[in-house]
Amino acid sequence: MSSLRKKALIRLLLCAIVLIATIVFSFLLLTGTFDGSTDSTSTPESSSVSDGEPASEDAVAEDGTTAEGEGSSDAAEATPEPTPEPTPEPTPVNFDGLSEQPATVYAEGEQPNFTVTPDSNMNLRAGPGTDFDKVAQIPAGTAVTALGTNADETWVVVQYEGQYGWLAKEYLNAA
Repeated sequence: MSSLRKKALIRLLLCAIVLIATIVFSFLLLTGTFDGSTDSTSTPESSSVSDGEPASEDAVAEDGTTAEGEGSSDAAEATPEPTPEPTPEPTPVNFDGLSEQPATVYAEGEQPNFTVTPDSNMNLRAGPGTDFDKVAQIPAGTAVTALGTNADETWVVVQYEGQYGWLAKEYLNAA
């Protein structure tokens, strides 16, 4: 075999070895078993702790040396506990067109239903009180859903024909 072929074969062999080493290293990194520690042959038997003492992270081995962080299982390192998802902050509700926003906003599915009294129409107002502007008029007997309430729960926010407004709770019948 010529010397040129020998050199090419050696280079090819070295490239194959580097490729295999790269694949093995990548696999170890992805599975989490390669953590960078220099002593990977430690076992729980290598450290001694008396029965009456709690185990600590700095356990003293039989030869008098300390092994930091030993005693943890490889399974715990390979599969870390998942980080819990943070609870999302509720987005503030803004009822457009109202002069005053409700103190309490009902959650979806917990909104009480009411019916306007059957004997008269009601004025839908921009705020919780008769001194606020009229937004619309709701006919007698109309069913409405309360979306929120003021602090003393005497007025409720409803949506009627695309507009938000306040209704006096004393003139509503529970549905």
